[in-house]
Parts: sequence; C-alpha cells; structure tokens
Amino acid sequence: MRRILAIDAGGTSSRAVLFDVNGECRGFGRAGGGNPTAVGIAAAVDALGLAVERALGGTASGSAADSFVVVALAGTATAPFLALLDARLAHLGLHGRSVIEPDLLGTFCSGTSDHHGYAVIAGTGAIAARVVGGHIHTVKGGSGWLLGDTGSGFWIGQQIARAVVASLDGLGPSTALTPLLLTATGIERTGVRSRGRSEELSQLMRELYALRPVELARFAPLAFEAVEHGDIESETTPDVVARDILEVAASAIARVLAAAVESDVKPEVDGCVVLGGSVLAAGLARAPDIFTHRLRAAAGGFELVTVEDGVVGAAVLALRHLGREVDVEFHRRLVREVDRVRTPATQV
Repeated sequence: MRRILAIDAGGTSSRAVLFDVNGECRGFGRAGGGNPTAVGIAAAVDALGLAVERALGGTASGSAADSFVVVALAGTATAPFLALLDARLAHLGLHGRSVIEPDLLGTFCSGTSDHHGYAVIAGTGAIAARVVGGHIHTVKGGSGWLLGDTGSGFWIGQQIARAVVASLDGLGPSTALTPLLLTATGIERTGVRSRGRSEELSQLMRELYALRPVELARFAPLAFEAVEHGDIESETTPDVVARDILEVAASAIARVLAAAVESDVKPEVDGCVVLGGSVLAAGLARAPDIFTHRLRAAAGGFELVTVEDGVVGAAVLALRHLGREVDVEFHRRLVREVDRVRTPATQV
C-alpha cells in the first residue's frame, strides 16, 4: 500500500501524519520548527525527519518506493534544503515523490474543502493570501522579521524585549512583562549594579543578543499572559504595556487580511477566511476583545474559520495530487481522523 505523508512545516513546530488514499490516518508525529528560513536548513530537516519518523512509528522501511510526501512549508525551499530533505526521507524508506506546497495553502485547506477563499497565518511571521481554484493567487505581508511581519510572533517578542529593557533602564513604564521575561530567560533580580547598570539588565541584554532574531518569537506568549493576569505582585491587571503591544499586533494582522480581501488584483472571490498560527490562536482564545472584532471587520463579512495547524490541509493537497477529490464530507472525516491520531501524540 502506498505510504502518504503530509507534513506541516512551521516556524516553531512541525507535524506529520501518515495516511492512505481513503483518508485513514495511521500515525502522527510532532517535532520542532521545520522552516529553513527561521531555523536554518540543517535544523529544519532534522525536525521534519523526526516528525516523519514518529509518524511512521519510529521505524524506517526500505519498501516504500511508492511513497508520496507533501510538505506545506513556511519559508523558502532552496535546492540545498530540498536535497537534504530528500536524503532524510530516503533514509526513512520514503523513496517516492515529494512535493512542496505553500504553508498558506496548507492552512487554507485545513479549514475548508472549498477551492476559493482566504487564509491568514500569524505565527512566527504574519501573512495573508487569496486562494483561487485551489492555488495561491495573491499574497500580502510575509516580508520577514527584518522588513515587515508586524503583529507576528517575532514582532510581539521583540516589542516585549524592548519594553522590558526600557523599563529596567528607567526609560519606559513598569510592566508585568518584566518579571515574566526575566523568568523566561532564567535571570533573577539581585539589586546588584555593575558598570552603572543593574545586573539583571546587563544579563538580559546578553541573553537576548545571543539569540537569532527570529527566536524572539518564543516570548510572544508572555504578552497574552500579562494581559490575562497582569502584575500579580502589584495587583495590576491587565498590563497596559502588553495590551498596547497586542492591540497594535491585532490591527496589523487585520490590515494584512483586509489587503488580501480588498486587493484590486482580479478575480474577486467569495469564501471563508481560514485563520492559523500561534498568535491568532492565542489572540482569539485569550484576548478575543482585542483580536476578534478587528479580524471580523477585515474579513468583510466572510466566515472566519480557525485551524490548529496546516497538517490536515497538507493531507488534502496530497490527495488532490493523487487525483482524489476531497468534498465536504471527506474533509470532515479527514479532520476527525487527524484529530484521532494527533491526540495521543505528546512529542515536543
């Protein structure tokens, strides 16, 4: 039987599911970030290989020449990345064809069986697209941490870092983000000063500058925690600094979505708006008063559909490549199947 693997390769985490042409799922694996732009080629391939190995049950097979793999990828699939990925898949016994698809399309197809509509991802980066005929037609945003992606996990993490450094330096207001970020970086307040600065500020600056810029995305959840719980020590809730950061983030993501919906590039399409990525998931669940109304306004009346990730969509794309039509009922069954095998998977 042909082994079909669908992989969702995100900036901070990757997921792989093993299934057949009837949509029956046989294994699920999770690992770290598989976006070569965010984590580097070698680290991305290592993560994708681990996710696939876990989906296969931890054992490689030399009999899967008829395998088919679809990777919904965030980032650029360069020739060195593809060569290394093909080698890793072959090592796991997957010697058949592999196809790279945009992560936006994977996210869209996770939320609907339709061939037209819109998708927004706000995770490590922030990007939106119009989907026409089952393909990406128009893209807005997604220019990366250096040039754009306002509202993304990286951007939120960077704003948190800036706010905390400013607060510790006496150049910004106090914020509940300070103890949260110090704890997240393993730094204790000592009250000691060295060379004119507090020791915790000096340590924090060293810790932050030692990270690759996109790694600041790991601190984005702290903004939601501060908005939810505030500063417990001073009994202040919610934290104004964190709320301001999230309000700017939500507005920026909404602008990217509105640009995709209102673009003057034809054709105009009807359909739902599929929302994915860790920032949107947290925003809608933990700060709905900040995110929901902005997204609804940007969607222009289209239905909002949230998805956990793009792995179901990667499976849909694989089936379509193999000539299998995925209608509404098949899509629902595939979602249930992926959820069934996903639930026991606790790998990190």
